[in-house]
Amino acid sequence: MQKIKEKTSILGIVLGIVLGLYVISMILPLLWMVLTTLKSIAEYEFMEMPNSDRLGNILWWPREITFKNYATAYKYFYIDVDVMVNGKPAIARFNIFQQFINSILFSVGSALAFTITSMVMGYATARFKYKFSEFIYGFVLVTLALPIVGSMPSEIATSQALGFFDTFWGIWIMRSTFLNTYFLIFYAQFKMIPHDYTEAAKIDGATPLAVMVQIIMPLAAGTTSAVFVLNFIALWNDFQIPMVYLPSHPVAAYGMYQFQNTAIVEIAHTPTRLAGICLMTFPIVVFYAIFNKKLNVNLSVGGIKG
Repeated sequence: MQKIKEKTSILGIVLGIVLGLYVISMILPLLWMVLTTLKSIAEYEFMEMPNSDRLGNILWWPREITFKNYATAYKYFYIDVDVMVNGKPAIARFNIFQQFINSILFSVGSALAFTITSMVMGYATARFKYKFSEFIYGFVLVTLALPIVGSMPSEIATSQALGFFDTFWGIWIMRSTFLNTYFLIFYAQFKMIPHDYTEAAKIDGATPLAVMVQIIMPLAAGTTSAVFVLNFIALWNDFQIPMVYLPSHPVAAYGMYQFQNTAIVEIAHTPTRLAGICLMTFPIVVFYAIFNKKLNVNLSVGGIKG
């Protein structure tokens, strides 16, 4: 027994060291990025003094903290979009705050539509016994297994024909799909909940809708919150879908893409580009700080205590 305890303690120490080194390897690049944004371009890239052998301060703490990089990044973090004004072509400029608003509308609305659709379909398929539910479950599995390539042109044509193209409500409807992995998560979640809850509610006179909304859905609130947060983060960082389907409403992720690939001299330096990345990630950091507990939920629901 003593030998087993010693082996366990040694294994725990080794795992602790490995995990500690891994955490440090993840934190150090982020710390370096933040410190670099606080350095002047001259300090980072050039010699400190004429005829000096000291190179720029690339790795260490800034000798003099400056926020000029953030001001420059904010100034040039914009997107120009071709629009029509009174029947004439014009250019509309979206600054970073307008991009953030578009990102919030796109990511929050799409994440809600995505989560609610997957949750409702998972509930209907798991809680009601009918043959079509088995077909839906199998159809989702087949859809996830088969690669669908080349569907974007038809989706764009369909969205334009239905009036969905270049509108937020249109992209929300297009994101209302249950052909995803989260449908399987909700299916497993609702399948685990005992039917005794449903039967007890029906005895008390609850309608099927009341059972779903007031009894079963609250039991899956943790899973629902986690799925919404994960979808929000993924959609916030997505620039391809808004670029294609929302050309007149540029989001911050697309702004970051243009910011990183622009040829403007003022933001061609590393400290300024990293400052733009920090501006882009700040809302996500705040969002995660508020909802981080929602990501650590237990997907299982306990049984009935008699």
